[in-house]
Amino acid sequence: MDNNIAPQTNEVVVKPTSKRKKILFFAVLAVLVLVGFTAAYTNSENKKLVNSYEDKVYPGTFVLDTDVSGFTKSQLHNVLEEMVNEISSRKINVAVGDSNFDKSYLNLDTTIDYETFENELLNFGKDKNFKEKLSLIKEPESRSYEFEILYNEDKIAEFIDTIAEQVKVDAVNASISISWDTISVTDGQVGYGLNKEELFTNIKTALEDVNGDDLVSIEGNLEEVDPEITTAALQTVDTKISSYTTYFSAGPSGTNIQRGASMIGNVLLMPGDSFSTVEAIGPTTAENGFVAANTYLNGKVVPGYGGGVCQISSTIYNAELRAGIIPDFRTYHEMTVGYVPQGLDATIGDEWPDLVFTNPYDYPIVVNVYSSGGSITAEFWSNSQATGGITYEPKAYQTGALSADTYLYGYNSAGECVSEVYLDSSVYKPFS
Repeated sequence: MDNNIAPQTNEVVVKPTSKRKKILFFAVLAVLVLVGFTAAYTNSENKKLVNSYEDKVYPGTFVLDTDVSGFTKSQLHNVLEEMVNEISSRKINVAVGDSNFDKSYLNLDTTIDYETFENELLNFGKDKNFKEKLSLIKEPESRSYEFEILYNEDKIAEFIDTIAEQVKVDAVNASISISWDTISVTDGQVGYGLNKEELFTNIKTALEDVNGDDLVSIEGNLEEVDPEITTAALQTVDTKISSYTTYFSAGPSGTNIQRGASMIGNVLLMPGDSFSTVEAIGPTTAENGFVAANTYLNGKVVPGYGGGVCQISSTIYNAELRAGIIPDFRTYHEMTVGYVPQGLDATIGDEWPDLVFTNPYDYPIVVNVYSSGGSITAEFWSNSQATGGITYEPKAYQTGALSADTYLYGYNSAGECVSEVYLDSSVYKPFS
């Protein structure tokens, strides 16, 4: 046995123990805690950021190139008011020919719907989830808004009416006169009026342009306005379709008849127009050239201004019936008269009663009344086709000593009766 051999020993190898594991665990835990804390902090800050915009406009919002990001409602309102005030300081100039008319936007009550527009901007994105809201704030996209300008349309219309009144050129109606069977027609003249609808539209368009100039120039256009009564219409009057004459003696009544006839002269009635004898004669006063003459009142003959003018209305009534026209209003006298048969008279007063009728034809009618010597004549002129070839004749049938029934008959060219119309019953009082 070799005694020089050293004794064998066992070497101990030290490996990582639970101590290292603990160190590693706590290191990882620290990282996780740090990450968690950082995430929690970041999330908390993001929530604060999102919450801070609950009553503000989100970033990236522009109104007419003005950045209103982060504005509260009151801040936004102040900015919008400044914009509207600037717009309200603008003016409109309307040129019509050589005339110019100015109006400020302010005088047209320009404004905007502040509440609706402000809420539109403030509410944008508020309905989205947290992540989407955060994205709108941190990664905003530009959004541009334009508000709608409101205005007072009634004031625009008033402005246009003022312009129209100053630039208009009234049309002149054609006229007609008849004297001793001679017809004279005077041509009418075309007028000019503002095209109000076009101008209204153009002004509205200018007001609605938020980017418009400080002075907006608009041209107003005139358009032709035809006369209501044209030369062509009056040239259809070519025939005397009826005539009636009564006679009077010289004296106060005759003076009034002559005066009343001259007051009427020629009266043009277009289709559908009405004729009032009282209006045509006018007030029967001394100022108008009338004198006191005999009139009927309560069964007696008494003096009164204008006495005798009922002969004018009665003469017109007979010519009217012979023109085939039935009166709208007619009243017989209180007592009989000597210038027309019973049942064919028509009395008038200062205002009422009146003899009124309407032109029933498709052509104009000219009522021509004139006196000559001791007679007064009423003529109805129109187109030769107005009555359709029918000749009319009124007839009054005595139903008593002081009463009569009146009819209007129509006859064709062969003399055959083609129409019969009952007109009225007239009942008179005896003279007291």
